[in-house]
Amino acid sequence: MTRLILFPIIFLLFLNTFVASSLAKDFKESLKQAQALDDDGFLDEALEIWKELSTTTTNSNLDIYVSLKLGTTYLKLKQSHKSINTLKAISESHPDSFDANFHFANSLSATKNFSAAIKPYSITTTLKPDEGLSYVGLGLSFFGVGDSKKAIAAILKANLLFKKKKNIAWHRDTRVMISQIRNFSKFPPHFSSLWLNNNLKVVHDTYEKAIFNSNQYLSPSSIYNKLK
Repeated sequence: MTRLILFPIIFLLFLNTFVASSLAKDFKESLKQAQALDDDGFLDEALEIWKELSTTTTNSNLDIYVSLKLGTTYLKLKQSHKSINTLKAISESHPDSFDANFHFANSLSATKNFSAAIKPYSITTTLKPDEGLSYVGLGLSFFGVGDSKKAIAAILKANLLFKKKKNIAWHRDTRVMISQIRNFSKFPPHFSSLWLNNNLKVVHDTYEKAIFNSNQYLSPSSIYNKLK
Protein backbone atom coordinates (compact mmCIF):
# COMPACT_ATOMS: atom_id res chain seq x y z
CA MET A 1 0.00 0.00 0.00
CA THR A 2 2.79 2.38 0.92
CA ARG A 3 4.51 1.67 -2.40
CA LEU A 4 1.30 2.46 -4.30
CA ILE A 5 1.14 5.85 -2.60
CA LEU A 6 4.82 6.66 -3.03
CA PHE A 7 4.95 5.81 -6.75
CA PRO A 8 2.61 8.58 -7.99
CA ILE A 9 4.29 11.08 -5.67
CA ILE A 10 7.74 10.22 -7.03
CA PHE A 11 6.38 10.30 -10.58
CA LEU A 12 4.86 13.76 -10.08
CA LEU A 13 8.09 15.08 -8.60
CA PHE A 14 10.02 13.72 -11.58
CA LEU A 15 7.50 15.18 -14.03
CA ASN A 16 7.62 18.57 -12.37
CA THR A 17 11.42 18.64 -12.52
CA PHE A 18 11.37 17.55 -16.18
CA VAL A 19 8.83 20.21 -17.18
CA ALA A 20 10.68 22.95 -15.30
CA SER A 21 13.94 21.96 -16.95
CA SER A 22 12.32 21.93 -20.40
CA LEU A 23 10.70 25.32 -19.88
CA ALA A 24 14.00 26.79 -18.70
CA LYS A 25 15.71 25.40 -21.80
CA ASP A 26 13.03 26.89 -24.07
CA PHE A 27 13.35 30.25 -22.33
CA LYS A 28 17.13 30.20 -22.69
CA GLU A 29 16.86 29.42 -26.41
CA SER A 30 14.32 32.20 -26.94
CA LEU A 31 16.58 34.58 -25.06
CA LYS A 32 19.54 33.75 -27.29
CA GLN A 33 17.38 34.15 -30.38
CA ALA A 34 16.17 37.59 -29.28
CA GLN A 35 19.72 38.71 -28.51
CA ALA A 36 21.00 37.49 -31.88
CA LEU A 37 18.21 39.25 -33.77
CA ASP A 38 18.85 42.42 -31.76
CA ASP A 39 22.58 42.31 -32.49
CA ASP A 40 21.91 41.81 -36.23
CA GLY A 41 19.50 44.73 -36.39
CA PHE A 42 16.28 42.73 -36.82
CA LEU A 43 14.51 44.79 -34.20
CA ASP A 44 10.91 44.05 -35.17
CA GLU A 45 11.54 40.31 -34.93
CA ALA A 46 13.46 40.69 -31.67
CA LEU A 47 10.66 42.81 -30.25
CA GLU A 48 8.11 40.01 -30.60
CA ILE A 49 10.33 37.64 -28.64
CA TRP A 50 11.07 40.21 -25.93
CA LYS A 51 7.31 40.77 -25.59
CA GLU A 52 6.70 37.05 -25.25
CA LEU A 53 9.49 36.61 -22.71
CA SER A 54 8.17 39.53 -20.66
CA THR A 55 4.90 37.68 -20.06
CA THR A 56 6.66 34.63 -18.59
CA THR A 57 6.78 34.14 -14.82
CA THR A 58 10.06 35.70 -13.79
CA ASN A 59 12.57 36.12 -11.07
CA SER A 60 13.87 39.57 -10.25
CA ASN A 61 17.03 39.65 -12.38
CA LEU A 62 15.48 38.35 -15.58
CA ASP A 63 12.40 40.47 -15.08
CA ILE A 64 14.63 43.54 -15.10
CA TYR A 65 16.77 42.40 -18.05
CA VAL A 66 13.88 41.46 -20.35
CA SER A 67 12.01 44.68 -19.54
CA LEU A 68 15.11 46.76 -20.24
CA LYS A 69 15.62 45.06 -23.59
CA LEU A 70 11.94 45.44 -24.44
CA GLY A 71 11.91 49.12 -23.53
CA THR A 72 15.13 49.83 -25.41
CA THR A 73 13.86 48.02 -28.51
CA TYR A 74 10.64 50.02 -28.44
CA LEU A 75 12.74 53.19 -28.31
CA LYS A 76 14.91 52.15 -31.26
CA LEU A 77 11.74 51.45 -33.25
CA LYS A 78 10.46 54.96 -32.47
CA GLN A 79 7.67 53.62 -30.25
CA SER A 80 8.56 56.09 -27.53
CA HIS A 81 5.31 55.91 -25.56
CA LYS A 82 5.58 52.13 -25.14
CA SER A 83 9.27 52.46 -24.31
CA ILE A 84 8.64 55.01 -21.58
CA ASN A 85 5.74 53.03 -20.08
CA THR A 86 7.75 49.79 -20.05
CA LEU A 87 10.81 51.35 -18.45
CA LYS A 88 8.78 53.41 -16.01
CA ALA A 89 7.04 50.25 -14.79
CA ILE A 90 10.29 48.34 -14.22
CA SER A 91 11.94 51.31 -12.48
CA GLU A 92 8.93 51.61 -10.16
CA SER A 93 8.86 47.88 -9.35
CA HIS A 94 12.65 47.88 -8.83
CA PRO A 95 13.41 51.37 -7.46
CA ASP A 96 16.88 50.35 -6.26
CA SER A 97 17.95 49.18 -9.72
CA PHE A 98 20.55 51.51 -11.20
CA ASP A 99 20.03 50.07 -14.68
CA ALA A 100 16.24 50.37 -14.57
CA ASN A 101 16.45 54.03 -13.58
CA PHE A 102 19.18 54.83 -16.10
CA HIS A 103 17.25 53.19 -18.93
CA PHE A 104 14.11 55.07 -17.92
CA ALA A 105 16.01 58.36 -17.79
CA ASN A 106 17.56 57.68 -21.20
CA SER A 107 14.17 56.98 -22.76
CA LEU A 108 12.82 60.26 -21.40
CA SER A 109 15.79 62.37 -22.46
CA ALA A 110 15.83 60.71 -25.90
CA THR A 111 12.27 61.94 -26.41
CA LYS A 112 13.16 65.43 -25.11
CA ASN A 113 11.15 64.97 -21.92
CA PHE A 114 13.94 66.60 -19.95
CA SER A 115 11.94 67.71 -16.91
CA ALA A 116 10.83 64.11 -16.29
CA ALA A 117 14.32 62.71 -16.97
CA ILE A 118 15.83 64.73 -14.13
CA LYS A 119 14.32 62.52 -11.40
CA PRO A 120 15.55 59.09 -12.61
CA TYR A 121 18.98 60.50 -13.48
CA SER A 122 19.10 61.95 -9.94
CA ILE A 123 18.20 58.54 -8.52
CA THR A 124 21.11 56.95 -10.39
CA THR A 125 23.51 59.45 -8.82
CA THR A 126 22.26 58.29 -5.41
CA LEU A 127 22.47 54.59 -6.25
CA LYS A 128 25.98 54.90 -7.72
CA PRO A 129 27.44 58.23 -6.61
CA ASP A 130 30.82 57.48 -8.22
CA GLU A 131 29.40 57.00 -11.73
CA GLY A 132 30.19 60.18 -13.63
CA LEU A 133 27.92 59.40 -16.59
CA SER A 134 24.86 59.76 -14.36
CA TYR A 135 25.82 63.35 -13.61
CA VAL A 136 26.38 64.06 -17.30
CA GLY A 137 22.86 62.83 -18.12
CA LEU A 138 21.49 64.84 -15.22
CA GLY A 139 23.36 67.98 -16.24
CA LEU A 140 22.23 67.75 -19.86
CA SER A 141 18.63 67.31 -18.70
CA PHE A 142 18.92 70.43 -16.54
CA PHE A 143 20.25 72.25 -19.60
CA GLY A 144 17.28 70.93 -21.58
CA VAL A 145 14.87 72.73 -19.22
CA GLY A 146 16.95 75.91 -19.35
CA ASP A 147 18.71 75.67 -15.99
CA SER A 148 22.32 76.28 -17.00
CA LYS A 149 23.47 76.79 -13.40
CA LYS A 150 22.37 73.32 -12.26
CA ALA A 151 23.58 71.85 -15.54
CA ILE A 152 27.09 73.17 -14.97
CA ALA A 153 27.08 72.02 -11.33
CA ALA A 154 26.13 68.45 -12.30
CA ILE A 155 28.60 68.21 -15.17
CA LEU A 156 31.34 69.69 -13.00
CA LYS A 157 30.68 66.89 -10.51
CA ALA A 158 31.06 64.41 -13.37
CA ASN A 159 34.26 66.11 -14.47
CA LEU A 160 35.80 65.68 -11.01
CA LEU A 161 34.76 62.02 -10.88
CA PHE A 162 36.28 61.34 -14.30
CA LYS A 163 39.47 63.07 -13.21
CA LYS A 164 39.61 60.90 -10.08
CA LYS A 165 39.18 57.76 -12.19
CA LYS A 166 41.75 59.01 -14.74
CA ASN A 167 39.16 58.83 -17.52
CA ILE A 168 40.96 61.30 -19.74
CA ALA A 169 38.45 61.35 -22.61
CA TRP A 170 35.39 62.06 -20.49
CA HIS A 171 37.30 64.46 -18.24
CA ARG A 172 38.19 66.47 -21.34
CA ASP A 173 34.70 66.23 -22.85
CA THR A 174 32.91 67.37 -19.71
CA ARG A 175 35.29 70.31 -19.37
CA VAL A 176 34.40 71.32 -22.92
CA MET A 177 30.67 70.86 -22.19
CA ILE A 178 30.85 73.28 -19.27
CA SER A 179 32.60 75.88 -21.40
CA GLN A 180 30.06 75.49 -24.19
CA ILE A 181 27.08 75.82 -21.86
CA ARG A 182 28.50 79.08 -20.55
CA ASN A 183 28.82 80.42 -24.09
CA PHE A 184 25.54 79.29 -25.66
CA SER A 185 23.82 82.59 -24.89
CA LYS A 186 25.84 84.06 -27.78
CA PHE A 187 24.33 81.66 -30.34
CA PRO A 188 20.86 81.01 -31.84
CA PRO A 189 18.72 78.48 -29.88
CA HIS A 190 18.91 75.76 -32.54
CA PHE A 191 22.67 75.56 -32.00
CA SER A 192 22.20 74.34 -28.44
CA SER A 193 19.37 71.96 -29.44
CA LEU A 194 21.59 70.11 -31.89
CA TRP A 195 24.44 70.11 -29.37
CA LEU A 196 22.17 68.75 -26.64
CA ASN A 197 20.77 65.96 -28.80
CA ASN A 198 24.23 64.88 -29.95
CA ASN A 199 25.66 64.82 -26.44
CA LEU A 200 22.69 62.90 -25.05
CA LYS A 201 23.15 60.31 -27.77
CA VAL A 202 26.76 59.92 -26.66
CA VAL A 203 25.57 59.41 -23.08
CA HIS A 204 23.02 56.80 -24.18
CA ASP A 205 25.51 54.93 -26.38
CA THR A 206 28.27 55.03 -23.75
CA TYR A 207 25.93 53.69 -21.08
CA GLU A 208 24.71 50.85 -23.31
CA LYS A 209 28.20 49.83 -24.49
CA ALA A 210 30.41 50.55 -21.50
CA ILE A 211 28.31 50.71 -18.33
CA PHE A 212 25.39 48.32 -18.71
CA ASN A 213 26.51 44.79 -17.83
CA SER A 214 24.00 42.17 -18.97
CA ASN A 215 26.02 39.32 -17.42
CA GLN A 216 24.74 40.13 -13.95
CA TYR A 217 21.22 39.25 -15.12
CA LEU A 218 22.05 36.17 -17.19
CA SER A 219 23.69 33.66 -14.87
CA PRO A 220 22.67 30.04 -15.59
CA SER A 221 21.02 29.78 -12.18
CA SER A 222 18.85 32.82 -12.95
CA ILE A 223 17.61 31.33 -16.20
CA TYR A 224 16.83 27.99 -14.59
CA ASN A 225 15.18 29.48 -11.51
CA LYS A 226 13.00 31.68 -13.68
CA LEU A 227 10.53 28.89 -14.38
CA LYS A 228 10.86 26.76 -11.26
